[in-house]
Amino acid sequence: GSLSTGRPVIPANVPGASATPSEKPVTVSEPADSEVNSDSRGVNIDLPGQATNGQKSSNWLWSLTIRNRTGWRTARPRTWQMSRNYIEAKGVYRIDDTWSLTLEGRAHYDPVGRLGYPTRLWLDPRQALLDGRVGRVDLKLGLQQVVWGEADGLRVLDVINPLDYREFILEDFLDSRRPLWMARADLPVGDGSVQVIWIPYFATARIPTGRDEFSPGLGRSGESAFMTGGPPIATDFEVAPTVRPGDGLNNSQWGVRYRRTISSWDLTLNYFKGWEDLPTPYFAGVRSGPEIRPGTAARLLPSQVPAPVLLLAPRHERKEVIGGTATNSFGPVVARFEGGVNRGLPLAVRSERSADGFVKGSRLSGVAGLDYSIRPGLWISGQYFVQIDQVADDPTGSSRRALLSPRQGHLVSLYLRTSFRRETLRPELFVLRGLSERQYLVRPRLTKTLGDHWTISAGADLLGGASGNLFGYFQQRDRVVIELKWMK
Repeated sequence: GSLSTGRPVIPANVPGASATPSEKPVTVSEPADSEVNSDSRGVNIDLPGQATNGQKSSNWLWSLTIRNRTGWRTARPRTWQMSRNYIEAKGVYRIDDTWSLTLEGRAHYDPVGRLGYPTRLWLDPRQALLDGRVGRVDLKLGLQQVVWGEADGLRVLDVINPLDYREFILEDFLDSRRPLWMARADLPVGDGSVQVIWIPYFATARIPTGRDEFSPGLGRSGESAFMTGGPPIATDFEVAPTVRPGDGLNNSQWGVRYRRTISSWDLTLNYFKGWEDLPTPYFAGVRSGPEIRPGTAARLLPSQVPAPVLLLAPRHERKEVIGGTATNSFGPVVARFEGGVNRGLPLAVRSERSADGFVKGSRLSGVAGLDYSIRPGLWISGQYFVQIDQVADDPTGSSRRALLSPRQGHLVSLYLRTSFRRETLRPELFVLRGLSERQYLVRPRLTKTLGDHWTISAGADLLGGASGNLFGYFQQRDRVVIELKWMK
């Protein structure tokens, strides 16, 4: 869960779902092969219009990536889980010394068809961005991602762009975020700077359904478990059409961030008012199963008795997130802190406390992390996550005791990365462990660079935990993944 949903602590993306280079300050602890001065695929970006080798300059600069990610489920029944093929193109056009236009998109095809993606070729726009300056104000207008926060793997303040959960939390953050059409302005104010964003519409998260590999159950019950983060329930659901925010300025989303450096500390204060990208599945009643003919009930096994059908009425609710971050470097060590509160969040409770299964509350989330560059080519990062739910207007504590999910959640993570052979061979390991609940994720990976354009990597995603959480439910989805990538 993230700060932005009514779910328990589940990281939004791992490992190291770091911010894009323009959003996250560069520190001495970052490894030598960091993403600074590169695009989201690691291709170096020079200024458009720059002449090279005496050739005539062009206003366009293009990059192209072709890649395949193939996954094999190791638990029985063993099967191919995916073979995702991408062609990604990015072009930057220099309009003049002040303005530029960035276009980025990808074509995608997965013939395996187990993750819930279209079984035909489909196009996914990733950027359509007009970037420039008016006076002292930097403007970015169009389809884009905006990253707030300093945490890796947990969405505390990074709540602007919704996510794609069809690969659970195992897809890279830059790929799983849904870009949004928005206006962004950055301007200096005193000794700091202010960023203002405005999103005129609403877009939902993408969640697995039906028989998708990472659906928590069959039918619409899987959607319900994903919305609440609770354990899948052994019954069926009938889900009414989701109530979405209407059009109009009153339903638009907006946010403000103030940034300033004080005594070597990089500090931010953040505020965002938008909509929950996952709907809240409010309980709307029970419909009995088919009637059992007289005289047959005694001959039926328990599994043959028709189960009642729960009626759900999902609805997207407003969210209001307030928080801040602090980052500082101490030689080879970088300290990162992030905290925030989501006010008015619907929290799932037992039915005796609420007719629709939810009460209003707030969620306080925090992250403390340390990054240590032990030596060139060897980098380690550790984080501690905490999440606390508080029910509003609950002087006796009865609603707090009725929460379906633990009121407090604690997680720790460790990320280790090194490189050999002039940074052409890069092993890495990510480990996530729950402290308040039995859950874990282990992700080893080895990446090899072949020449100037090719990379190949092999890794594994190992999930496990108690049956009452999604990590435990997905422990039969362990997999090995091979990725082959060509970049130009």
